[in-house]
Amino acid sequence: MGGIMRTTQRSESENSFFKRFEARNGTLVEFWMRFESALDQQRHNQKRLDNENRHSNPKLCSKLAIESDGAKIYTHDIFEEFQEELKNAIGGFSCKGFLESNNLEVTTLKDSLGGRNFDVQYNPGTSEASCSCKLFERKGLLCRHIIWIYSGNRVKNIPESVIARRWTKDPLRSGDNSTGECTDDMDIVDSKQLHMTKLWSEIHETIGVLVDKEKEDVEGLTNLIREFREKLTPVGEKLNKQQQMEKFLGCKASKEISILPPKYSKNKGSGKRILSSKAKAIAIASKLTVIDPKAQQLSKDNQQTC
Repeated sequence: MGGIMRTTQRSESENSFFKRFEARNGTLVEFWMRFESALDQQRHNQKRLDNENRHSNPKLCSKLAIESDGAKIYTHDIFEEFQEELKNAIGGFSCKGFLESNNLEVTTLKDSLGGRNFDVQYNPGTSEASCSCKLFERKGLLCRHIIWIYSGNRVKNIPESVIARRWTKDPLRSGDNSTGECTDDMDIVDSKQLHMTKLWSEIHETIGVLVDKEKEDVEGLTNLIREFREKLTPVGEKLNKQQQMEKFLGCKASKEISILPPKYSKNKGSGKRILSSKAKAIAIASKLTVIDPKAQQLSKDNQQTC
C-alpha cells in the first residue's frame, strides 16, 4: 500500500482522530482515560462493521456470477470499488489483439474512453490473470480488464490467487504460516477469534433490539451480564503487583535478568563549564583592576598629608 499512501498521511490521520479526545493542558491520567476511550470507539466501529458485513448483503448491479461471488468475499466498502470496476468493464473495451504462448492467452484491450491499450495474461487451466495496469499489485483489487477477461471466459468464482486477504470479510481465518501450512495452534486461535466475533455480533444485535424496549428490560440484561461475569471471575483471587503485570501482558516474567539499568553518566550542566577565550580574557582583566584595600587606604593618607 506504499504506492497509494503519502509520507505524512498516516500521522495526519492519527492526529485528526486523537485530537478529539485530548486536551493541551490535561494530566497524564486524563490522557490515558481519553486514549482508552478513543481505542474503545475504534473497537466498537470495527465490531459494528463486522456485524454489517456478516448479516447484510450489498445491492448487485448485474447478473454476473463473479459479482455475487465478490459480494460474499469482500467487505462492503471494498465491494463498492470492485463493483465500480465491474461497471466499467461492461462494454467499455474492444479486443485489438490475441496471442497464445506457453499455455497463456495474451489479450490486448483498448479502452474506449482513454484510448490506451492494456495487455492481459490469462491462464485457462488455473484461471490466473495479470494485467499491465498493475491495479492488483498496487491495491489488491481486480481491475476492469481482468474482469472483462473473466466475463468472456465465463469464470464464475474469483480465484484464490487474486484475492487479497486484507480486503475480505474474514481476514484472520486463513491461518497460513510462512511455509503455507496450517498449524493446530493457528486453528485454535482462529476458532476462538471467530467465536469472539460472533459474540460481538450477538451483543450488537441485542443492544439494537433493546433500543425500543422498556427500562426494566435493559436493567434485566445488565444484571444478567453482571452475574455471568461474576461466575467467570475466581472468588478471592488476590494478585501481587508482578502477577497483575503478568496477567495484563499475557506472559510471565523471566527469571534471568539480561537487561540492566544504564551506567551513571553526567548530565548536561553537572560538570565544570569550559570557558571560552573571550571569557578567560575578561576574567584576567578583572583581576588586574582589583586594588588592595590596604594600599588604597595608604594612598588616601598620603594625599591628606600633602
